[in-house]
Amino acid sequence: MLTYIIRRILISIPLLWSVLTLTFFGFRYLVPGDPVDIMLFGRATAADKARLSHELGYDRPIPLQYWDFIKNAAHLDFGDSVYSHNTVFHEIAIRFPTTLKLAAGALLIAVIVGFIAGMVSAVFNRTPADTAITTAAVLGFSIPEFVLGTVAGLIFGVQLHLLPVAGEGGFKFWILPCCCLALGIASSLARLVRAAILDVLGQDYVRTARAKGLRRLIIVFQHVLPNALIPVVTLLGLSVAGLLSGAVVIENIFALQGLGTLALHAVSQRDFPVVEGTTFFFAVVLITANLVVDIAYALIDPRIRYS
Repeated sequence: MLTYIIRRILISIPLLWSVLTLTFFGFRYLVPGDPVDIMLFGRATAADKARLSHELGYDRPIPLQYWDFIKNAAHLDFGDSVYSHNTVFHEIAIRFPTTLKLAAGALLIAVIVGFIAGMVSAVFNRTPADTAITTAAVLGFSIPEFVLGTVAGLIFGVQLHLLPVAGEGGFKFWILPCCCLALGIASSLARLVRAAILDVLGQDYVRTARAKGLRRLIIVFQHVLPNALIPVVTLLGLSVAGLLSGAVVIENIFALQGLGTLALHAVSQRDFPVVEGTTFFFAVVLITANLVVDIAYALIDPRIRYS
């Protein structure tokens, strides 16, 4: 097992290096125009541009810039923000707890709702309950997050005055953002759990369990769920990307000062050091999530670690 984990970690290192390389060259060659001139909105003097170019190291040869970028990234050092003048690591560190709360709350809601809805839909297949859950899952998956967040805020916050719609605070402040971010993932999870359980329910060993007279719930929890978990774990790993991208939208709708808001403001302000830092951080989170999924595969099905 330890060898399997080490091998997966070693595979992740070139992937992270590739993300850093694409980030470095992307901001220097794919963004049209001079990066320094863009960061200063084209209204700076030649002296201002020369000063910022020297501060960011853009006046050095590209190989040296690349080496310094990779070396500093290994130390989590992406320089200072052009506008706040705080270090990029500091900007990420003070905003990460907000995004973590939002993502963790949304994932918890999505797992609970998705699993229960998927199991009920599969166990009561081709019944009105199954039809209602499937229809709700399709609708929940289809509604864009910016529409859902806006409508939910108008209904539950502005019209009914039940929940706050902006800022951070107690438990009530997180209900709407977490639920809006969780809906799409919960809908996808419900559909996948339903399909996985229905597939396993048709296996011979499940028919044997039924022939023995075991109760339906015992069959589902002891025989069906363990064998239907791998595709579900895959979706949970991929959902991390959805959580991060959705956080950008949801945080801005509900005025949460998290990494999504930081990244969006950095893009709009042309604050390239912050954009590079948040891009790297998001990549680390995604790679770590995929690593956790790979390890979970090996724990659920030991045959995977020998493949």
